[in-house]
Amino acid sequence: MGPVIDLKTYVGASNSRLLVMVDLQQDAYFRAAGCADDLDRSLESCRAAIQHARNAGMPIAFTRRAQGSDIAGLDIEGLDIVDRKAQSPWIMGLEPKRSDMVFERRQPSCYANPLFEDVVSRIGSFAIGGLAAEEVCLATAIDASHRGHRVTFLTDAAASRQRRDADAGSVHIVATKAIELFADVATTAHWLVATAQRPLRGHRYG
Repeated sequence: MGPVIDLKTYVGASNSRLLVMVDLQQDAYFRAAGCADDLDRSLESCRAAIQHARNAGMPIAFTRRAQGSDIAGLDIEGLDIVDRKAQSPWIMGLEPKRSDMVFERRQPSCYANPLFEDVVSRIGSFAIGGLAAEEVCLATAIDASHRGHRVTFLTDAAASRQRRDADAGSVHIVATKAIELFADVATTAHWLVATAQRPLRGHRYG
């Protein structure tokens, strides 16, 4: 007998109409590199999700923090002072293509960018993964829940950062449990099955 697929999670994952990849940049990678093996496995799952979405014609949105200091917008003699630091490069092999959407935000939640909210409001549901789960993915899942948008968190296509009193793996377990309060949680393999060609009526899982 094959592995049992939770039907509730399957239905939630199958509703994904957009893939959202968070902060797949080199600086985020180095900040989360406390457990390199787990992080690299997470990025491999990100690659699998991105390739699947491209093959399926599913739109992909990449999000990243906007560069700029806290003094941005301070007016001196009619001039705005803005710290225009260069964006960190995308992680090799995980770069957006010209057909993908890229959203910048100044807060952890992807909804901090109004254009992101406009897109998701039209689509209604999305899957999310990337760096870092305990911050960006959690904040986005909470905001999505408040708006009635359905989210599938790809737990193995995301990573968390170690904290002062907790290693990265422990933080990720807690983050996943918190996200589960606001979103469906699935593995990437599960999501790939759920968003592939729909099975014939009457097919059983488990």
